[in-house]
Amino acid sequence: MKLNKIKSVSIASEVFDQLRLKIISGELKNGERLVEMELAKYLGVSRTPVREAIQRLEQEGLVEILPRKHCLVKGIDFDAINEIILIRTLLEPTAARVAASKITDEQLLTLKGYLEQSEMFFQLGKVEELMMVHDLFHAEIIKVSGLTRLVNILENLHDYIVHFRYSFLSRPHLVERSIKEHYQIYEALCSRDLDKVEEVFINHLSGISDYAKVVIEDNIPLNQGNNRTGGLK
Repeated sequence: MKLNKIKSVSIASEVFDQLRLKIISGELKNGERLVEMELAKYLGVSRTPVREAIQRLEQEGLVEILPRKHCLVKGIDFDAINEIILIRTLLEPTAARVAASKITDEQLLTLKGYLEQSEMFFQLGKVEELMMVHDLFHAEIIKVSGLTRLVNILENLHDYIVHFRYSFLSRPHLVERSIKEHYQIYEALCSRDLDKVEEVFINHLSGISDYAKVVIEDNIPLNQGNNRTGGLK
């Protein structure tokens, strides 16, 4: 695992941000052991900011603190995925409905462009680029709604959603399904039918629960099956 040396004045926040990203991205796997002293030495900081960062990670449900100065990575599990799906299902269809009432022809062209790029990147097998335009499609609709507080809530989930999407966007059959549903959302937005937009968006998000297994497949705990111990790499 590659971590950058800490230079910021807000050391604990920097440590937290780095470890959080490594866990959410799957680089630090479920079951890996994080040792306070080892992390402090590797990052070139004292143990105090590391301890504070680990406590914040525990509050977010990403690690489990155990005795004797170490903790285990919990990462993304079914509970976390289901909670994220629940939040998105409650908020995004509402944002899409509001967006449908005010979306312009120019904004619809932007969405169509993202759809065309999605198909192109899918055919080329470019997962990173596909994930980028996938995010842009959702972000554009939410932005059009103008619901600032709702936008902020969803942006706070962005790191989790990115890893979630990366897992299923690397599966061709799931990509085809997602692109098809995005076209349905686009067509509903073009019709300015508020009920239809909300309906197709709910259907799209409810289908995401089918993708949960692929995320878990990408985060198999290291303490299951092979009994290996992770640690800092």
